[in-house]
Amino acid sequence: MGIWDNAFKIPVPPEPTPEEKRMLDILAQKARKRSLGDVASFAVESTRPLHNLGAQGISFIEPLLVLIFNKEEVRKYTALLENSKAVSYLVDRLSNAPVEKEDLNVKKRP
Repeated sequence: MGIWDNAFKIPVPPEPTPEEKRMLDILAQKARKRSLGDVASFAVESTRPLHNLGAQGISFIEPLLVLIFNKEEVRKYTALLENSKAVSYLVDRLSNAPVEKEDLNVKKRP
């Protein structure tokens, strides 16, 4: 069975690097600051099968995004979107991020 050992094997995505984790932490912190952590977590988790398609879409509109964002930054986020372990890390950070002091002072509606 030597030739068939790896025929249908799906490659395991790499763990996010510390730099990628820092980028995802910043993204999660910005979402949590706007009280969108749970909504963003739900949106990212529910569209998990479409992440590769979304990454290809970002690659398609990259010339437009470069007008607003740094080219390297766009490519890094595209690569992160294709990595399922990085997406899992982002969902974890969105749903389990520590509550900041500013969040404690917010008055809740009745």
